[in-house]
Amino acid sequence: MTIVDGQDAPDEHRLDELNEELAVLVKIFPDVLPDVFREMLLRFDGESRLEIVANQLLKKEDEWVKGRWRTAVERTEADAIDVSQIPEADLFRRNSYKWAVKAALLQEFKTLSKSTVKAVLAEQNHSYTLARPVLKKIAAKHWRSSLSKFFSRWTRRSEDDTEKHAMIRWTKSTDGSSLPTLKATGDAELDDELQRAVLLPLYAQYKTQQEDKDWDLAVQTNLEDAEDADALFECGCCFSATTFERMTDCTASVHMICYSCISNSINEALFGQGWDRNIHHDRGLLRCMALTADDNCEGCIPHNATQRAIYESRKGVQLVARFESRLAEEALNMAQVALVRCPVCSYAEAKDLYLPTGTLQYHLDMKHPVRALTYTVLAVVSLPLLFLYFLWSCQRSNSTKLPSITSLFQNAFTRLANIKQFPARFQCRSPTCSTLSCTNCSKPWRDPHTCFESEVVELRTTIEAARTAALKRTCPKCGLGFIKDSGCNKLTCVCGYVMCYVCRQGLGPMEGGEGYQHFCQHFRYEAGRCRECEKCDLYRAEDEDALVKAAGLEAEKEWREKQGLAGGKGKLEKVGAIGRQERVEEEWTVQTVVDWWVQNVFSCSLRPQ
Repeated sequence: MTIVDGQDAPDEHRLDELNEELAVLVKIFPDVLPDVFREMLLRFDGESRLEIVANQLLKKEDEWVKGRWRTAVERTEADAIDVSQIPEADLFRRNSYKWAVKAALLQEFKTLSKSTVKAVLAEQNHSYTLARPVLKKIAAKHWRSSLSKFFSRWTRRSEDDTEKHAMIRWTKSTDGSSLPTLKATGDAELDDELQRAVLLPLYAQYKTQQEDKDWDLAVQTNLEDAEDADALFECGCCFSATTFERMTDCTASVHMICYSCISNSINEALFGQGWDRNIHHDRGLLRCMALTADDNCEGCIPHNATQRAIYESRKGVQLVARFESRLAEEALNMAQVALVRCPVCSYAEAKDLYLPTGTLQYHLDMKHPVRALTYTVLAVVSLPLLFLYFLWSCQRSNSTKLPSITSLFQNAFTRLANIKQFPARFQCRSPTCSTLSCTNCSKPWRDPHTCFESEVVELRTTIEAARTAALKRTCPKCGLGFIKDSGCNKLTCVCGYVMCYVCRQGLGPMEGGEGYQHFCQHFRYEAGRCRECEKCDLYRAEDEDALVKAAGLEAEKEWREKQGLAGGKGKLEKVGAIGRQERVEEEWTVQTVVDWWVQNVFSCSLRPQ
């Protein structure tokens, strides 16, 4: 073991062994965050370290985890995981990488103390990409940052914060343009991380801007040459003159249509109300939009010309993908084939076994006759209560049309057939998606999977995990993670390290700290911030409620985006504050009750020929 900033760090030759054991623990305990495993693997030593950690988690899981659970979305990524699939930010890091990251951040955030930088690095597993945003928020509260913001009102601001990155150096090229280059960090791993996270996006942005300029120049030059040669053609839709290279003709007549009109028609079809009017459903092509006397041209625009016209517009690649996806969706609907669809993208597969009507037969579940009989008697006795609940739920949902009994049982038997005959776990084979989903509830798959899980329960787990992470602090000396429930903001770790809970600065004599002198000593007649100094408060957690609320809102926004929902608010009020023990139960509907009863009483099988 070596010492890095007072904290025990594994030797280089032990990193592979520790990371392999970390991958095993992630596989065994997919619901636990890797922070817990790293903390325990460093605490226990010896050849049987892995067995000891697993045994402790099985016996005292809550004591070790302390609320550090994976969210519902993160659990889907831990299904078939190995060392190569674990994110680099969760692995044990090399000592040279830690030293390089600390040196780079200390050079950038000179207004912050060394102990504050070390504490944030310990919280973020010494990841440069994760620690820098946290340090920026802490540095923004410093008085020097306030002066910089005040004077920046009269200075030109850069639109992209990446252009002002501390590790980027701008150099002049031969043509006079500025090109970004990385400053030397002394560590190859950190250089690769900065290359991927900072430099490559800048190069991609520069390349896109240069290509747009070159394209505009080429189009303008071609137009001027065509005007000089009197070689312009008139569009049959907008009647503007343009070059032959940006024109195409329809399949039926000699109508010439420019690429601008084709692009506008596609945008109206995809984002407006013009899909049925502009798209020929039988051919899957764009209709000719030329203005004729009878306004009834039967021709269509060739597919390759439509693609070229879309590619010329901004975000052409995304528009072409969306247009192709919409055409594929229309073709699948017209085919009327039994399909298994991905709930995230437009990918669909034909079911391996297509079963026409009458192929399946339904019968009582004779493998569990006592259960089937019990549920049947319970259903007969509960019919009046079920009918009253049915009316109440319809009134609560403001539904004026009541679903029929036939539709309820038809949906229930259809779901029963899907469960019995087809696997519930569906793997999307689209190279841009690859989502694991459930064919029964169309939700992302995770082990263990529960169909029709309440969205409020899932959202509650996600938000509570984000709130816990926002309040968590990590000792930079021993790596122990903790959350302050009560008491003052001067925290003493079990290893003896003393730190401030608000700004994370070291306060002990070994760190050259001030102890209690670090906190405000002025008397106040009223509660609130001190007006005479900018020191941390001893008992008041600075903006803790706002920090927790902001973390919850950000987690809800990300969850709703991943679920394909619009907006960033809506259900946070139902989740409740962190620390509450009440549970949000799933709301059962009449359809859910019927599904549950059918699946426990009946079974289905293939009808014998």
